[in-house]
Amino acid sequence: MNWLNSLAFRFWLAINSLVLTGVLLLSGIYYQRESANLENSLRNQGYAAAKTLNSAIGLYMLEGDYSHISPLTYSLLSEPNIAFVIVKDKGGITVDQKGETTIDKDLIIIEKESLEYFQEKVGTIEIALKTNSLVEQRKDLFSDTLLTALIISFISLLFSFIISKGMSAPIRKLITATKKLTVGERNVQVVEKGIIEIQELSIAFNKMTQTINSHEKILVSEINKATKDLSEKVAILEALANISSSVLEDKIQRFQVMKSTLESLKKHSKANHISLAFLGNKDELDIYELDLNGNLHQLELTATDSVIHAVIKNKEPIIHNNLSISFHSIYEEILINQGMHSLLILPIIANNKVIGTLNVASIIPNYFSKQSSDDLSVFINQIALAIDRVAAYESLQYSAYHDFLTNLPNYRLFKIRINEAIDELTNQPHSLAAVLFLDIDRFKAVNDTLGHATGDLLLIHVGEKLLSCISNRETVTRIGGDEFSILLPKLADPNHAVKIARKVMKKLEEPVIIKGYEITISVSIGIAYYPNDGLDADSLIKHADQAMYRVKEHGKKNYAIYTQPIDDNSIDQLSLESDLRKALEKNEIVVFYQPKINILTGSLAGLEALIRWNHPTKGLITPGYFIPQAEETGLIVPIGEFVLREATKQCVVWQSMGLPPIPISVNLSSRQLLQTNLVSSIEKILIETNINPNLLELEITESMSMDIDRSLEILDELKQLGVQISVDDFGTGYSSLSYLRRLPINRVKIDQSFIRDMTLNPSNQTLVSTIINMAHNLNLVVTAEGVETFEQARHLQGNNCDEIQGFYFSKPIPAEDFFKQYHDIMIEAEKWRLIQV
Repeated sequence: MNWLNSLAFRFWLAINSLVLTGVLLLSGIYYQRESANLENSLRNQGYAAAKTLNSAIGLYMLEGDYSHISPLTYSLLSEPNIAFVIVKDKGGITVDQKGETTIDKDLIIIEKESLEYFQEKVGTIEIALKTNSLVEQRKDLFSDTLLTALIISFISLLFSFIISKGMSAPIRKLITATKKLTVGERNVQVVEKGIIEIQELSIAFNKMTQTINSHEKILVSEINKATKDLSEKVAILEALANISSSVLEDKIQRFQVMKSTLESLKKHSKANHISLAFLGNKDELDIYELDLNGNLHQLELTATDSVIHAVIKNKEPIIHNNLSISFHSIYEEILINQGMHSLLILPIIANNKVIGTLNVASIIPNYFSKQSSDDLSVFINQIALAIDRVAAYESLQYSAYHDFLTNLPNYRLFKIRINEAIDELTNQPHSLAAVLFLDIDRFKAVNDTLGHATGDLLLIHVGEKLLSCISNRETVTRIGGDEFSILLPKLADPNHAVKIARKVMKKLEEPVIIKGYEITISVSIGIAYYPNDGLDADSLIKHADQAMYRVKEHGKKNYAIYTQPIDDNSIDQLSLESDLRKALEKNEIVVFYQPKINILTGSLAGLEALIRWNHPTKGLITPGYFIPQAEETGLIVPIGEFVLREATKQCVVWQSMGLPPIPISVNLSSRQLLQTNLVSSIEKILIETNINPNLLELEITESMSMDIDRSLEILDELKQLGVQISVDDFGTGYSSLSYLRRLPINRVKIDQSFIRDMTLNPSNQTLVSTIINMAHNLNLVVTAEGVETFEQARHLQGNNCDEIQGFYFSKPIPAEDFFKQYHDIMIEAEKWRLIQV
């Protein structure tokens, strides 16, 4: 059906559509006019008959003589087109009627005419005309019109077909010529005649064929010229593609990239020797070269090797086409020994800096030229990009698995190495591995007093010292903050881990000078063994960490081997939370009390209420193992409220038993301090227990009150109740003098971490003395926590510390034991009286 889209058909269709439309329109108009003329002619007959009758009967109608009317009206029926005649007087009464009035009304045209006599109306004449002849005449008219239209249309179709065929013939010839041109015929011409447009198109076509022939000859010539270099260009592209693809793998291997690069270049250059040289660490050149068997080797030369150094320095290629005459470097001597006579060295430049060289050698003398240099220069940028990608990948890999500050392996890499060590020991029964977890004692004090920059330098120093304590197959990592870990992957003797721990402690005890400060540190170390203490990295690290925390609890500056204590955190966390929720209901939460002794007056300064959990199966659990869980779950709020109520109630009970009023302090957790109803809750407890508010002291930590505005608001409301406020664990938080001065507090408690090493570490002595003097200047009472020896107590007394608290006087004890031991405690306190009360 392609002819439907042809130009001839469209021209033919356009002409005939126009002609047919005109014929139909004119025929319709003609038919309508003639039909109207026929009807008007019929009506004129009726009108003429009415006029004739009017003139004949007008006088009779005026005189009212109707007898003469009938013959006249009857005479009208002789006309073939008149159906009936009705005459009516001027009153509308029929006076005469002739003809059949029941004729089909559709075939009758009724004409009504007024009867007048000398312009006086005397009645009306109604004449009905038959339309039979009119219908027949119209049928004939329609047939004649239609036949005429069909004849004209046929003649139009015929003429338009002949004209369209004639007009499209030159176009078809052009189409045929174009098809020949398409299939490869070039000497194609068309006749340049026809209408003006066709003639111009033919001329343009002939010119086009001539232009194509001319351009095709030029193109063939250029193609022949280009194909001479095509194989070489393809070889270059293949080599470049190989170099590029070598760095697109997920895990880039430097050796594999070097090998792929050298193989591609050697194949392209057809050289006998090819290598890449890069500046390495410690003034060395790392040279990667392919041997005759295609294996990659790495050489190390000094970075000042003259021939390569000259290229790196000047950023210009060097050609030595006769190596045997003279040589100036070890590298050239190596090439001569391999039978090479010509050498080309090109600089590899990245970011306008020479990062290495491409070295090509041949056994043929005078083999290289400037053209050789230019040809190989094509690869320099691609090599530079490849090496840059390798370096970037290696840098990312290093950053992902190493600590940014100390450059030690990080926690991620440490876990990988632990698991690798475990995999190696899986099939070796009776083999051990050990993980040591280290924490720097009182590192926070160094950060807070000497600054984070000094702290960072100290961490770097610790990392270096730890590396000096282990062998190459063992790993030191920085877990984070001031925590480090050591992996001993294969132990014949478990005591080796203990020896390493002691070695580390001894090394780190040596004072170090940082920014003019002499700093002495110690570490707490926990040790866990594979497979006894864990079968995977997470378990071993966790248990070594727990062992380290036991060291912290028992005085720091020591090591401990992990054991499974009865109150260990191995209690399933979900079970722990469930048991903890029931502990209050079952009265398993108990309160112990630890005395605070005033070593200036030799009196009992008060008691601190300390929580314990009397677990039905685990025994007595210290708060360190369940308070974090209580904090996390929110259970610390009801537990804290219980301790407050129990301690204040006990204080009143002791008074009723004959003891003097004894101040009692209770710790507030951060969750409690944030409770909106804290003040009202404490006020309610004071009222319920009927205790003197001045006997209750609430202990907060420094970090809990960092939101100074919110803290001041709450603490001021508590002070209005009459209770005392103290800052616990002072020195471990973020206090500044101005910050401390704003708080409405009565006492500061020096953290035990400063007290324990105070008699051995001069820095701690200075810190403790400074805190006491600062607090006294602010009119605050000072309590020292964690006092365990006579020397510590004596030193604190010598520095005018007000109160001490610790195992030296008494461990935390139940309420009934305190009542029994009260007099013994008072006697012991009396021995420390320094001033008269």
